[in-house]
Amino acid sequence: MSLGHLSALFWLIPLGAVVIVLYLLKMRRKDMRVPATFLWPQTTYEIRANSLFQKLRLSLLLFLQLLALALVVLGLAQPQVKRTGLGGEVTVVVIDSSASMSAVDIAPTRFGRAKQVAANIVNQAKGGDKLCIIEAGPVPRVVFPLSVDLAGIRQAIKAIKPSDAESDVGEAMRLAVSLTAKQGSARIVLLSDGVFGEISNFSPGKARVDFERIGSSEANVAINSFGATETPKGRLVFCSLKNYGKLPSLGTLNFRADGKLFNSMKIEVSAKGTLGKTVSAPSSAKVIEAFLTNEDMLKSDNYAVSLTDPGATVRVLLMGPDDLFVERAFSLDPRVALDKASTLPSTKDYDIVVFDGVKEQKTESKGVLTFGVAGTPSPVKAFGDVKEPIFLDLVKNHPLMQDVDFEGTYIGRSEKVKPKANGEVIAEGRDGPWIVVSSLSQKQVYVSFQPLQSDFPLQPGFPIFISNVIDFICPRESKSNTLAVAAGRPFTVPANSESDVLTIVSPDGSNETLKPFGNSFSIRETRTVGRYEMSSNGKKQAVYASLTNDLESNIAPQKRILLGSTEVKSVEASLRLADFWRPVLLVALLVLAVEWFVFARRS
Repeated sequence: MSLGHLSALFWLIPLGAVVIVLYLLKMRRKDMRVPATFLWPQTTYEIRANSLFQKLRLSLLLFLQLLALALVVLGLAQPQVKRTGLGGEVTVVVIDSSASMSAVDIAPTRFGRAKQVAANIVNQAKGGDKLCIIEAGPVPRVVFPLSVDLAGIRQAIKAIKPSDAESDVGEAMRLAVSLTAKQGSARIVLLSDGVFGEISNFSPGKARVDFERIGSSEANVAINSFGATETPKGRLVFCSLKNYGKLPSLGTLNFRADGKLFNSMKIEVSAKGTLGKTVSAPSSAKVIEAFLTNEDMLKSDNYAVSLTDPGATVRVLLMGPDDLFVERAFSLDPRVALDKASTLPSTKDYDIVVFDGVKEQKTESKGVLTFGVAGTPSPVKAFGDVKEPIFLDLVKNHPLMQDVDFEGTYIGRSEKVKPKANGEVIAEGRDGPWIVVSSLSQKQVYVSFQPLQSDFPLQPGFPIFISNVIDFICPRESKSNTLAVAAGRPFTVPANSESDVLTIVSPDGSNETLKPFGNSFSIRETRTVGRYEMSSNGKKQAVYASLTNDLESNIAPQKRILLGSTEVKSVEASLRLADFWRPVLLVALLVLAVEWFVFARRS
């Protein structure tokens, strides 16, 4: 217990002295002659007690009055005790809903416990406290905005569902900071197991951040690699297992081809070890799945899928510095399997090679996309730079430019180029071509500027342009009716018209209906692993979502996390100081009541 106003205790000295002095004061009385004093014993006692210099005698009334005075002064000092719950008038609760939070080392799950803790925080809110709930999922979202509506917040917490995907905790925390930026007393409470990467570019501002760790075990075995390949001996499937726990793990590994079991084996993965298995698969199979059955804490990473359906996968190689805008734009197409490299490897197995800010080189891929630095194979010849080029509304009716608009786009620098004989200009600025394409034996798309030297990646047309490039180089196969995506990763599928409607049936049987945006549907809700079925205009398409993420599979709960440059240690529970003066004053009133009763009885 602590005191809000410690200095108030000093009032106990003068006020207590006053009470004692009152017991020492000599009363003025009139002299009266009486025959004998034994008839008035009480009067004799009072005369003796009011003698100024007489020794102070113990009195129950004096003790009760001093006790009541001490309790009143203690109440004025505002005693406070630590309690679990809110701290500050504004509290933002961030709930991690990533795959690792589905671990069952804590009943019912880590995610279920996080929801219980959040509900307890709401139950302990004081009148006037504002709360906000944020879900740190694949796409962070505000579940319930800052409000004093505690009943509504409780219902919102109950409605949050877990996912089998990697969460963006960093973006969720930055969102929480933005909501508390203008608040005086604020706290951000993160309910998580800490299984996520370092959060950079983060500052809590005036808000206090508490990290409440949830989880107790690291026991988990995951399928961390799975794929099929054609060899002279036929089709082979390779599956790699990794044990993140401290004890060996036994289990059964099953393989299915187009939904039918074709192989099953007992496996044992050593502590902190890996195990690889290669098996033959039917040559006619289009969808090959692996299922691991064992006693571990996380089931989401016990499933993997590999597609052999033609057109189901587009292999893309990204050359150049890290550019999240380009990576995310390519990842929206569920067919894309993206690799990155700093030096050009063999490219015969790649469909598209992207040169982002590095000089284009000769490749053996189906197509090439170049940003900002033309090379010898490019369909243009560069002869200088242009600072802040101005776009002219000169765009040809080309599939690459469908739903793409450069109007108002800022570009800091671009190359000044002229098209070669095989180059076709489809977008042009005042100082020369912006986009040039070639459709000879190898399809090429040249863009005269780098995305990071412009605000084009912030425009709605950028992911559409990347999607158009993929379809231009690798047209979608009409016979391909299967897709494989990472759980939680958003992706797009083409729409025939703006009146189309897409219905998605999830692995749990629930369904959702979507309308197109432009010429495509945007799907964001592949939150769980398994098979999804999409249908539009009578055409059905299967989507298989799986989790292959080393970070999420390593479920060991963390004792501390890094937020920007600050290390935050975990706490058992979020504590706050609660006022305790009301019970103290209640006891003081009770003491005064007893004092009155004693005085009245003596009188």
